[in-house]
Amino acid sequence: MNSLASSPRAKPSGSSSAPEPDRTLTNALRLLWRAVRLRCPNCGKSRVAKSWGTVHTRCATCHFRFERSSDSYFTGAMFFNLIIAEFLFAVIMGTTLVLSWPDVNWDALTYGAALGMLVTPIALYPVSKVVYLSIDVFMRPVRPEECDPSNTNWTWLGV
Repeated sequence: MNSLASSPRAKPSGSSSAPEPDRTLTNALRLLWRAVRLRCPNCGKSRVAKSWGTVHTRCATCHFRFERSSDSYFTGAMFFNLIIAEFLFAVIMGTTLVLSWPDVNWDALTYGAALGMLVTPIALYPVSKVVYLSIDVFMRPVRPEECDPSNTNWTWLGV
């Protein structure tokens, strides 16, 4: 029997300084809590949003760069915005139908649903940016170089 088969995989010598991902439920919940509060996914202390539609360049506490790759980094946030808005729409629509059955006010439901689908993505846009950033941090852990304010060498792979 091969002794390497039962042992955990060892890192090859000379490997990069990329930290191992912490893909546990505890870490996922911590990142989700930080995203809901619009806080830095790395340290959880400073706010990510500068104003409603803009994001700070770096965290004021740990100096983590929020836009982790290219100028179009937050286009993924639009996808998460759509997913969150449609999920909320389905939950609210289903709850309204169940609670008002059999006397459903179809006119109010129709106009309310249309208005909700217009307003919800706009209102949730800042949250979706932080949710996207938190999912990215969950999948690609923060490297020490990403918290270095003097580092300006950014590529698709992070640093």
